[in-house]
Amino acid sequence: MPEIWLGYGDSEIILDIKYENISSMPRPSMNKLDLEKLEIEIQNKIVMQESTLILITSPFFFILPILTFIQNLSKESNFENIEYCTLSRSIPQRVKQQLNEKGISLSKLSGEEVLDKMIKFNNIILIDRLEYDPIFGYTGSPVRLLRECYPDEMNQVYSTVFDSLPQPGKYSEPLKLAIEVTSKSNFQAIHIISNNEGIDSIFIGDLSYSINEAIHRFKSITQPIAEPSKSAFISGNTNYSCQMTLGNSLNLLWNNYHAVRDNGIIILLSENKDGVGNGTLLKLIENRLDLNGLNKYQYTKDLEHVNFLNMLKDKYEIFLISSLPRIYSDKLGLKSLQRIKDGMELIIEKNGKYSKSIIIPNSEITLVRV
Repeated sequence: MPEIWLGYGDSEIILDIKYENISSMPRPSMNKLDLEKLEIEIQNKIVMQESTLILITSPFFFILPILTFIQNLSKESNFENIEYCTLSRSIPQRVKQQLNEKGISLSKLSGEEVLDKMIKFNNIILIDRLEYDPIFGYTGSPVRLLRECYPDEMNQVYSTVFDSLPQPGKYSEPLKLAIEVTSKSNFQAIHIISNNEGIDSIFIGDLSYSINEAIHRFKSITQPIAEPSKSAFISGNTNYSCQMTLGNSLNLLWNNYHAVRDNGIIILLSENKDGVGNGTLLKLIENRLDLNGLNKYQYTKDLEHVNFLNMLKDKYEIFLISSLPRIYSDKLGLKSLQRIKDGMELIIEKNGKYSKSIIIPNSEITLVRV
């Protein structure tokens, strides 16, 4: 019996499954960039100035060496007005501690605070990594900035995708809009491709160049081919926030639900220690959302998930393994399981002891082609 560990919040839990019950376990095909080469790339391409804002639009594994190399550059030039910020709502304590040990203090900003802060700095460097996104196709700094800082443009995006199925991996109009809007500011950008074992590659330049070059590499190594299956286990564990809220976790589902045949079973690992999230999903749970008016709403956080749930929840049996109360999943039309073992037993009971499941451990950076 193989040992398969799946991400569950900040930790991992084991999936006890026999070889004969595994259809496939698709993963990205990543290399491991030497940290010395990473440092040289940053030294050669990043321009440091007095009055520089370093904005991490979403923290990830291996942010520490990147910020350390940038800090070294600023010290060599005797630049003191360097500020480090993030858009993320929650940063793991161990990350804060590691950064503090290096003398780096990371403050959290809201979308409104980001726009105000940008006016005060001569030089702005954005840092993020590539992931798949069910609305924009891909996500990085332009997408996260648009979501947090540009409500009118997010309304425009939502109007184009309402009543549409998730579109991870598609370079579509929403992504073009995000790049166009955010490229009007003179940002330097760093986009990386990584998992929780190392950095594959790094792309530094203006915002449009950085994300487009990263996407070109990303799509070539993160789209493994697999046969569709009657069931799947979907998880994520290479981003600190991918399971913080249910809204974040549902992105993992929409990125790869298509790997399961119609009427199949999907087990989503979704720890959600920050709950449902303070957005549209909470309104739905609290009966404050009229589902007949989804096309009329101004965009609020997680509204796309309500749209996708409406379109897909009757097509699959979707189970959550989560810390959320069962009443929450019931209100969303989802089902709840206590343990991953319960999910395995459920699949065997329904599909037979020789049934095969596809296992997707890193759905935030994997797009299965079937």
